[in-house]
Amino acid sequence: MNAPLTGLTPTGDAADPESLRGADILILSAYYHPEPTGSAPPITDLSFWLAKNGADVRVLTGRPSYPARRVFEGYRRGERDTEQLNEVAVRRLGHYVSESPGLLGRFATEFSLLARLAAARALGGAKPARHVICVCPSVFVVAAAGLFRRRGGRVLCIVHDIQSGLGRSLGFKAANLVLGPLRAVEMRAYNGCDVLVALSDEMADELRRLGVSRPIVVLPPQIDIGELTPLPEPADEAPALLYSGNLGRKQGLDQVLALAGALQARGSRARIVIRGQGSERAELERQAAADGLTNVAFEDLAPRERLNEAMAEGIVHLAPQHPDGATFAVPSKVFSIMAAERPFLATARRASPLWNIAQVSRAGVCVEPYQPEALADAAEQLLADPALRRRMGKSGRAYVARNVDREIVCRRLWDALSEG
Repeated sequence: MNAPLTGLTPTGDAADPESLRGADILILSAYYHPEPTGSAPPITDLSFWLAKNGADVRVLTGRPSYPARRVFEGYRRGERDTEQLNEVAVRRLGHYVSESPGLLGRFATEFSLLARLAAARALGGAKPARHVICVCPSVFVVAAAGLFRRRGGRVLCIVHDIQSGLGRSLGFKAANLVLGPLRAVEMRAYNGCDVLVALSDEMADELRRLGVSRPIVVLPPQIDIGELTPLPEPADEAPALLYSGNLGRKQGLDQVLALAGALQARGSRARIVIRGQGSERAELERQAAADGLTNVAFEDLAPRERLNEAMAEGIVHLAPQHPDGATFAVPSKVFSIMAAERPFLATARRASPLWNIAQVSRAGVCVEPYQPEALADAAEQLLADPALRRRMGKSGRAYVARNVDREIVCRRLWDALSEG
């Protein structure tokens, strides 16, 4: 195995949060509370942590629309464009939101947000800050970050997705038309920041291949381990294999349906629960019905106040991933799964970021992508061995406590942002 997880196993002392007292911080993100998946939860949590430790935190974002690609009820007419959340001042911009699941629709949405950000800055509706945190996606938000940096200030970019890589690898029809210009925008936007945060060493290497010359720190998205209390496995004759999150193309969820088909053909009692919304849900439901998969159920995400119970319902959690996009995004859900003391079953190529996480944490099993019988073998092994599940669960939670807990990760983010 390579040894690429230096960034996921932080060592040394973290910053003293006393240095945050009175710090002027602006967060620019396309995604924020109350969006339930993707970048919104960790960025929202980061903003709360910064404010809790004494920083003056402002957030500039769009009206919530992810993953449904429609602005949420209660936000559509600007009802909550300005609000205070846990000492964080939030301002939402009413930009255009495309309902198209394709790359061009996504870029239309993101470019509209860029235009609204630029207008807010030009018209004086959004003041610059000493410390600016921007988040990709969207790269257009990153491109706007320099507008909000005060003289002598610093910009930190958190890269959750490398959009040009994902667009190319996942076969979006428009990728060939926009890939060249998008890579040029990415390189210019990233190099306009003072420091970048990538989720894995592989992502950091890809950023350097893109032409990024700025310092890169490797850190996972933080988990508030105190928020997740491990619960006993439910006593259920039909144990659940649970997927929870965005139902998009990069997740490779057709592999979950293939797993369901293999288990059903074997007469397994296990059921597969798929929770979430996204561009692929309707097609997944249609395909499950066409294939006669009676062991698959689709549900909406559980409300946050039921997070512990919802996580506990799956005795094994599924973390599929489209193999061609594995370098450009890391499924942060695996850290929540580990914090809940549940093992995860993933589809990942050897030495990919997800495979490396499974190896180092000893909390997951990885199977080569698009090998449904091998995936079913691994699922049956986990389902048949409660002691193995318990060992993997405890190992995963210990790993998160050492390396991914919010106090560790957020302090290092503040280190990276403030050290200049």
